[in-house]
Amino acid sequence: MPMSSNGSIALSIRDIGKAYTVSSRRATTLVESVSDWVGRVRSGADVDRFWALRDVSCEVGKGEILGLVGRNGAGKSTLLKVIAGVTTPTEGSVDVHGRVGTMLEVGTGFHPELTGRENVYLNGAFIGMRRAEIRARFDEIVEFSGVEKFLDVPIKHYSSGMAVRLAFAVAAHLDADILLVDEVLAVGDQAFQDKCLGKIGELRQKQGRTVLFVSHNLAAVASLCTRALLMSGGRVIADASASEITRLYTAGVAMATTMEEVDLTPLPRARPTAAQCIAIQVHAIDASGVPLESIVPGSTIQVTVTLLASSPVLRALLGVEVMDERGRPALGISTDAIDAWFDLDAGVARRVTVRLRDVQVRPGIYTVGLTLATVLENLDELDAVARFEVSPEPIGGYERWPGWPAAAYAPRFDVTIA
Repeated sequence: MPMSSNGSIALSIRDIGKAYTVSSRRATTLVESVSDWVGRVRSGADVDRFWALRDVSCEVGKGEILGLVGRNGAGKSTLLKVIAGVTTPTEGSVDVHGRVGTMLEVGTGFHPELTGRENVYLNGAFIGMRRAEIRARFDEIVEFSGVEKFLDVPIKHYSSGMAVRLAFAVAAHLDADILLVDEVLAVGDQAFQDKCLGKIGELRQKQGRTVLFVSHNLAAVASLCTRALLMSGGRVIADASASEITRLYTAGVAMATTMEEVDLTPLPRARPTAAQCIAIQVHAIDASGVPLESIVPGSTIQVTVTLLASSPVLRALLGVEVMDERGRPALGISTDAIDAWFDLDAGVARRVTVRLRDVQVRPGIYTVGLTLATVLENLDELDAVARFEVSPEPIGGYERWPGWPAAAYAPRFDVTIA
């Protein structure tokens, strides 16, 4: 297992498991709580427990940047919370050698009524910084965040991007041996994301910090991390170089599945949703609907999603987003834009097919993400369900497109609901 050059260990995780109770019945009195507990002990029942993590073991060397990759609900964030001590494991143990700094959620440790200046001190104390340490690095924190003009404005008036810039600036200047970064950079703009990724690299190269990095930006994981874990269903299913893990992840989720091969059993979730995307087909097609092996600018991409609801859902919509290799949106649509709403019946699989016509993106590697939602809430989100490459070479009469714009736009599309 890869470690730092001096072979020392920063973090040792042994057989970690984390279970949550997901019973639909909630006790309202002490007597009911005790009765439920006694009943579970006597029966040995485990049916109302969801294992967010199970049998997770690994070691992280000092000065290493370890990426955590996997779908939503894979257990990445739960693992960081266990390491940070935010939640205790149900089984197993974690040995941490050094001071831990955390950046687990946007806005954690911020008070909306306090100013940015006051929240620097509050957030710093929340993640373990001493007041003298905050005071000594205050100017560096503010300069890095880029919110100097709004420092004395209450945080409630900040945009989400401004808040995350300030939060990251505080965490990055903590004198910690181990920094835990959970998917928070996605809120900031591209320039600040690049600045943050550069800072993380600097923490390792110049200061020897250990970083655990959770992100759906596979390009960032591949370029920043030397090693990564691929997680699924609360378990580590692969531990390899970052480039190999990103390849395995995109290859695994891009497999087309026929209706006959679909497993209609809903995936376990810590917070079960009313509906899920359970099977996906994504491919380019020609004018007659025949799948294409090579994609060129101007092709049509067809996305077919199988949906399953555990309870009735009214007026659902499906969003499709295509991201470039740096995690930036290249194009996106939502079925409600053309009033293509649909209802889902409990236990009945339904297919929604979206055809994105005349896809005009510059040559490169792209991934497809999906969002299933209603007007009131998101039901399911899947990242990188498919990976494809747009070729710059002339194919089938198309000309070369060397400088095609990467700006997001809404392509022509149609929807079929079956």
